[in-house]
Amino acid sequence: MTGPGDVVVLKFGGAAFAAPGAHHLIARHVAARLHADSSEPSTGAADAPGRAVVVVSAVAGETDRLGRALRAVSPEPDRDLLAAALMTGETVNVALMTSALRDAGLAAVPLTAADTGFLGAGDPHHAELRSLDPTALASRIDPAGTVLVVPGGQAVGDDGRPVMMGRNSSDLSAIAAAIAIGAPACEIFSDSPGICTADPRLVPSARTLATIDYDTMMTMSRHGAKVLHHSAVDWARRHGVEIRCRSLLPDGRLYSVVRAAQTSAAAVLVHGTGTVWAGEPNLVQATQAELAELGSDAVAVPETGAVPDTAAVPETGDIAATGAVMESAGGPVAYLVLADAARDLRPRGLRHRADLRLVTTLFPDGRLHHRLVPAAEAPAVARAEHDLVVPA
Repeated sequence: MTGPGDVVVLKFGGAAFAAPGAHHLIARHVAARLHADSSEPSTGAADAPGRAVVVVSAVAGETDRLGRALRAVSPEPDRDLLAAALMTGETVNVALMTSALRDAGLAAVPLTAADTGFLGAGDPHHAELRSLDPTALASRIDPAGTVLVVPGGQAVGDDGRPVMMGRNSSDLSAIAAAIAIGAPACEIFSDSPGICTADPRLVPSARTLATIDYDTMMTMSRHGAKVLHHSAVDWARRHGVEIRCRSLLPDGRLYSVVRAAQTSAAAVLVHGTGTVWAGEPNLVQATQAELAELGSDAVAVPETGAVPDTAAVPETGDIAATGAVMESAGGPVAYLVLADAARDLRPRGLRHRADLRLVTTLFPDGRLHHRLVPAAEAPAVARAEHDLVVPA
């Protein structure tokens, strides 16, 4: 049976599959890793290859294409149908990755959501991972040389049907797999240069953080940093799984490690993919509470009368309640920044503000400063804030 440190868990995001031949490049890397691990004296099996869990996202752009295809048929599809359509991207990529791994001489086993033992609940398009059955993966990982290929971001709901754990939730599947098999670490391969003090595409002077603690990483993820899924970091923290952020192959360089450490960091986050909704403060507060029950990730803007210079962040579950009320001709207006871009809040009486972006400054002592700014000005605001709080 599987023992701690006996299996490597590797997660590859959509960008990893963008280049021609990417699947075979990844397969060769996995094969080299497993045969290298088998030569270590500590394994006690010099001739037997190691084992791995490979978690894959959909190929870059495929999830968006599937969403457009469904909306071309139904502009406002039911959430269960949206989830069913989008999850086929990972399902297909599991088959592609399994084929490449078998061509590399590995005993690759394609899994479905039902095979993983991951149990979710809530919205079928944005479900929350509630629990996991470790025997599901552990029973499949033997014998030596086995590679389990897992569809990222998928779990099984209460009714036994597959559910989607939100966009960018393949990280969560990888952490859950590491927990299930007792692996001490999980490796995340992405096109981001590790955990940075700002998005380097917006702030060229951003610095890469070699080490960052779980809580700081969760705060950054909730406020726009897309390097890691915040729920994945939370599960890793609770179960002591180290997250190692690597660059895409063939480089595969280790940039940042998220672990239990006494570290402090300053950073500036732009919630570039979050949708901004405006409305009367009481309505925003009620909507926030409703979304919290559904497990949706949001940043709410409560009644403070003006944008604060700094504010402590009270956090409950997946909701971070911070920010300010802005004035309009009709009185105070509060804002809700929602990570789940597919959710339409117009039926609840809120107005979509596509012209705004949330910029959040994280201070080393944990304080947050939020600013809602015109979308075109967000990069300049982020650069100015970064110059103020991050040492050169």
